[in-house]
Amino acid sequence: MYDVIIVGARCAGAATALLLARQGVRVLLVDRATFPSDTVSTHLLHPAGVARLRDWGLLDSLLATGCPPIEAISFQPTEDFVLRGAPYAYDGVTMSLAPRRTVLDALLVEAAGAAGVEVREGASLQRVVWEEGRVVGAEFRDGGGVFEERAALVVGADGRRSSVAREVGAEVVRDAGNFGCQFYGYWAGLPDEGAQLFVGGGQAVLAFPTHHGNHLVLVGWPHARFAEVKQDIDHHFLAAVAERAPTVRERLTEDARAGRIAGSGDLSNYIRASSGPGWVLVGDAAMAKDAVTAQGIGDAFAQAQSLADRLPAALGAGPAAVDAALTEHGAERDRAGAVAFETTVAFAMGGSSGELLPLLRAIKGRPDLVSMFYGIYAGRVTMDELVAAAA
Repeated sequence: MYDVIIVGARCAGAATALLLARQGVRVLLVDRATFPSDTVSTHLLHPAGVARLRDWGLLDSLLATGCPPIEAISFQPTEDFVLRGAPYAYDGVTMSLAPRRTVLDALLVEAAGAAGVEVREGASLQRVVWEEGRVVGAEFRDGGGVFEERAALVVGADGRRSSVAREVGAEVVRDAGNFGCQFYGYWAGLPDEGAQLFVGGGQAVLAFPTHHGNHLVLVGWPHARFAEVKQDIDHHFLAAVAERAPTVRERLTEDARAGRIAGSGDLSNYIRASSGPGWVLVGDAAMAKDAVTAQGIGDAFAQAQSLADRLPAALGAGPAAVDAALTEHGAERDRAGAVAFETTVAFAMGGSSGELLPLLRAIKGRPDLVSMFYGIYAGRVTMDELVAAAA
């Protein structure tokens, strides 16, 4: 009945479903949530991810929801030094966005449905179905009971704790560790000064505009402090903001607060074996990084596009062609993302902060190089490239 079943309907799954359906692939998209639905996320979408939305015809729709463009970034590693510049441009796009996931995910699911995807919400995966050593479908449970569907390919887009990965036995082939934890909340009334990053003293504070006239304010700590912080999240959160970003803390009043502080201690960095006979993983199910570089949504979009570029022709050519396309997809993803993965791990571990400040002082006042620095966080520039350009 279907060519592809996708488990997980957030950024990776819904984008993959949308792109495949636009090419005539019969797709079933399943998620245990119902949309709009929130999820833990750093929200930030670098220009490369924004360019994907533009190319898919969804950027104007997202902007129309009131998602504010982020066209400036400030990075403050010490009290007396601020590096200001623009996001690192990609394919003519010079802005970042930080959409609420209640808005972005729902927009992607709606677009997938409009493209012909069958969307089933409120259904959880029970098991994948095997025949002769190959995945041929999946069994789900919803309010009406258990049902089974068959397809040539099952896609696991169900996040870090992927049920599909567990069912198919996808092993972690690169485990780089878990070094951080983060918590965030939303406040109204902060001036729109773009994205602001305050780092130092083993803490990081981020603030950037999102939907509904609010700012997302986020604090990151070393993972060793997770147990301590979660005992009294509000106290530790506000104390960290006061220490690193006192001008932001002045705005974080109870009257301006919109909802509770949320977060996670699972910021592990890993790569799983991402495909096998009749199955493939995308997004955080396949590869996850610490949120310090906020590359997750952009990675999900890039992987969705990669699969959409390969799968339609392969599905028509049979199982061997599908497996070959998946192997090629995984190899390209790993080649293209290897440096960004290692850079993220370095930042998550604290990086070489003693060496970084002289470089930042050297590039201050040179807008192209400041943007290149932000391109490192976006996974588009290497530290070596920036050092060479600054020489």
